Amino acid sequence: MMKPRTCGREDEPDVSENANNSNENPASSAQRNAERLRDFDPRWADRFVVLGAGRSGLAAARLLASLGKFVTVCDDGNRSDDEAVQALAEGGADFIWANRTGAEVALGCAEALVVSPGVPAGHSLIASAEARGLPIVGELELAWRFSGDARIVAVTGTNGKTTVTMLIRHLLEAAGLPAVETGNIGHPFSDAVREAAADPKPPILVVEVSSFQLEWVARFAPDVAVLLNITPDHLDRHGSMKEYAEAKRRIAQFQRADQTLVVNQDDAACLAATQDARARLVFFSLDRPVDLGAWVDDDRLAIAAEGSKPHGLIELDELPLFGMHNAANALAAACAASALGVGRKTIARALKTFQAAPHRLESVATVGGVEFVNDSKATNLDALVKAVESFNAPVHLIAGGRDKDSPFASVRSRLEGRVACAYLIGEASDRIAQAWDGAVKIAPCETMDKALEAARVAACAGEVVLLAPGCASFDQFANYAERGEAFARWVRELQARTPQTKHETAESARP
Repeated sequence: MMKPRTCGREDEPDVSENANNSNENPASSAQRNAERLRDFDPRWADRFVVLGAGRSGLAAARLLASLGKFVTVCDDGNRSDDEAVQALAEGGADFIWANRTGAEVALGCAEALVVSPGVPAGHSLIASAEARGLPIVGELELAWRFSGDARIVAVTGTNGKTTVTMLIRHLLEAAGLPAVETGNIGHPFSDAVREAAADPKPPILVVEVSSFQLEWVARFAPDVAVLLNITPDHLDRHGSMKEYAEAKRRIAQFQRADQTLVVNQDDAACLAATQDARARLVFFSLDRPVDLGAWVDDDRLAIAAEGSKPHGLIELDELPLFGMHNAANALAAACAASALGVGRKTIARALKTFQAAPHRLESVATVGGVEFVNDSKATNLDALVKAVESFNAPVHLIAGGRDKDSPFASVRSRLEGRVACAYLIGEASDRIAQAWDGAVKIAPCETMDKALEAARVAACAGEVVLLAPGCASFDQFANYAERGEAFARWVRELQARTPQTKHETAESARP
């Protein structure tokens, strides 16, 4: 059985909670709460209020209920018809829907408030908990406190989190080490911890961690932390790039000397996390060799594990992912797997067999010699640019959606000469058009269907139609997956009614 972590140890987020939309910077709340939370041991508390009835909130409630705790879930909406809600209610959990007075009464009886990652720090119930002096616990911190003997790998960064999380799990399983993907990838961390508790030999939990989840950590100390990159994103939530970067770097803040921090040597914002780090440092780089870690050596991935000489892993063209950003993702995953004892030869074999997740530079079809690529997961500007730079051919770029206060003008020069035309959709269209005008040709299209039709007409054989929105999806779609599926469905319908030649492949446009 897994045991709770003791308090003496020095150690694209779920946004469906329907909380209010305050943009208050979370830093001050987190700082005021930190000392209180460090002295809090959830084992000895009996009554909890969970704020937010999205995936993560309900998972936290399930974990607490499984431990015999009294749980009340509060949400500003009403999800009483949800099967997961009904199952929790049948198990004894209470629910309060869109009732401020009722939520305050419940909070008055609670010993801690658990906050789902989608809930902004300015929510009135958080302010009330602070005024009462209650510990405020994030879902990530709560689950980690009960993760016991399970080894934890935590992966964060602006881009690449999901791919690296999946890669690490793949490498571990290739070595015969049971592993589970969890966290922001879709399977809540609290559920994974609860499910692992019954296993006498719990799997390694590979957790994709968002900046939202890191806002409330006070002791969270993964055995291996991976910090991939930090570029502007979610500034509408965090208030500034400084606060966003600080949230990301909290993944390593409480690690011990016997734990490992894997860091991008090429990213100055990531390197800042190493200044006060106590963990063993392992680096990855696309630009230069490192003493301990992994890098690109000419056209080959190389690795130097502790106590061994540098060795080659695989050739770049053997990696079943394209784009140099994915080479960096492979290097990071190799470092994490190596830190957990996976051998170099196993890592090399497993890298060759990895299959990428949907909606991440996914080639849907080649029609009339034009490749259609779905990168709906590119929800920020850094991901958009990396997607565009993955192709040697002219790119017909479909971009736009809900703006996150992104600095669109900052990428003008990197798109110029690569993007044949930008087909703009969604709420951010006007801002993007103003920022990119003069650098690339602009085609306002409003919707996905209109953008695809315009791109289809304009693109020539050997060129690429790329969905890399650089924005959130919530103005027209439920999430990035629904957006990507809409793109793929349209393309497949086009393919079905278009005669294909036997030579049409997805190879020609890629480096």
